[in-house]
Amino acid sequence: METKKSAFHYAWVVFIATVLMNFFFSVVYSSFNLYAASILEANPGITRTAYSIVPTLHSVFATVFLLLYGKIVQKLGFRLVMLIGGIGIGIGYFIYSIATNMVMFYIGALFVGVFPAFCSSTTTGAIVNRWFGKLNTTLLSISMAIGGFGGTLGSIIVGRWLGTIGYASSFRYMAILIVVVMVVVFLLVRNSPQDKNTTMLWASGQDKVAHSQEERAGYTIKQAMKTYNFWAMVIFFVLYAVAFYAAYANVSLYMADLGWSPELYGTIFSFVNTANVIAMFVGGYATDKMGPRITIFVLCVLYAIICIILGFMTPSVGMMYAVCCLIGVCWLFCKVLHTPLALCFGSRDSATIIAILTAAITVGASVGIPAANVVYDLTGSYATLFKALLVVLVICVILAFTGIKMAPGYDKVGGPDALKEKK
Repeated sequence: METKKSAFHYAWVVFIATVLMNFFFSVVYSSFNLYAASILEANPGITRTAYSIVPTLHSVFATVFLLLYGKIVQKLGFRLVMLIGGIGIGIGYFIYSIATNMVMFYIGALFVGVFPAFCSSTTTGAIVNRWFGKLNTTLLSISMAIGGFGGTLGSIIVGRWLGTIGYASSFRYMAILIVVVMVVVFLLVRNSPQDKNTTMLWASGQDKVAHSQEERAGYTIKQAMKTYNFWAMVIFFVLYAVAFYAAYANVSLYMADLGWSPELYGTIFSFVNTANVIAMFVGGYATDKMGPRITIFVLCVLYAIICIILGFMTPSVGMMYAVCCLIGVCWLFCKVLHTPLALCFGSRDSATIIAILTAAITVGASVGIPAANVVYDLTGSYATLFKALLVVLVICVILAFTGIKMAPGYDKVGGPDALKEKK
């Protein structure tokens, strides 16, 4: 294949497009929880319990789409998948703007669920793997970290709109915004370097001669699913997400139970996002240098410190600032570490593996949040929960050190079959 020689590689255009996507993902999607009070006030016939199912459906539908992600990308390519995600949330938000009953909200949730599945970290990680041969986790972290600032902007915008134009107009404006942005992303992104008659940036020897994704080194998803490594990673992601989101979703309630004011614990909790943005910039590069297994061990140790403080102590204000900062650092795992772990099986089917690991996180979050509240209802305290999570972390460390490693044949075309042929 003839390769274009240019001082500027098109991979950087694709990378900038992912930054744009992630930024507006946060602007539009991360601000969704702010609409609840306005919707319930305008629709007194809708109960809080019924409405609380809507964000849960976002996760349920996203999980379903993630499990189909690999096959859909193979048929349609990243560009169309990303565009469909943007159009999906656009349709869903428009339905929300005219909804007057829960059936309409539930239908809208089906369309909105396409967005977190087809855009953000899953597609960003897969595209980075397709276009870059090195520093994949670093680049993913940078894209996601810059995108994270969009959540702050989105919260400010939606907060003002809710007080002026109302939630219905706000939903419609956000729908228009994200569709326009995703059309721009669609025009910028290319599915693979071959579409620009080039090879990936910083390509390995094998990747330089690959004419298609099937010719790249690594396992197919069917080959990966036959290994202990794959299932150890899936179970690890589920368990870690159970533990992480149990704390993330309830730490504000934990502080409220201590008798602290909403102003105080709201300020303390804001440090979660601040720490996460910093961790994204530093953690991605650290993972590329240390490897995912060491990074995961460090994160488990940090999370164990959180569990010890919340499970065995009565924390002071200063200690809770530290806890929220540590939660922000540990959030790094759920956002970016699926990419380097998918590369343990090589590049060939990494998009499918990333999607499955992301789905495992979604499943873990869906279990961890309600499980934490069940424990609270039974015991009257979150302390028992955090003590139990220490056991979960021990299991996570065992899975990490036994299952997270480069699979034999990850660097060969045909994966494990290539090793059999040599024998």
